[in-house]
Amino acid sequence: MSWAMILLCLVGGTALAGADSDDSPLFILNTASAASVGQEEELPQRNRLGECYPNPFNPLTSISFELSSKTTVDLRIYDLQGRLVRSLIDQQRHDGGAHEAQWNGRDGQGQSVAAGVYIYRLETEGYVASRRMTLVK
Repeated sequence: MSWAMILLCLVGGTALAGADSDDSPLFILNTASAASVGQEEELPQRNRLGECYPNPFNPLTSISFELSSKTTVDLRIYDLQGRLVRSLIDQQRHDGGAHEAQWNGRDGQGQSVAAGVYIYRLETEGYVASRRMTLVK
């Protein structure tokens, strides 16, 4: 994907990124937290990768994760052969707390991927976890 196609817009705690030709984002990262609206937020004790919802999905799924402190985050989608399909978050710093990223079943070039099982993987400083998700068409 060319840099000219990348759109990053923070609105009310939501980042829209990588708009494709039909103006729908490739993914949505929601980082709104209680702290951003003036309330005290209790940080999780440890990093955690949650289940995606819905699973199976078509055309969109939400991936939740929690961070115990500010850290560098990678969130990537792989096929079952281990090939990178899409990098949703690439070496970005995120505050501790609950986060959510949405994926609409498109690869890094904005093309729809085939139906099947995919692996989503969260990597932070000192933490790595992965889970399965299924795209149905």
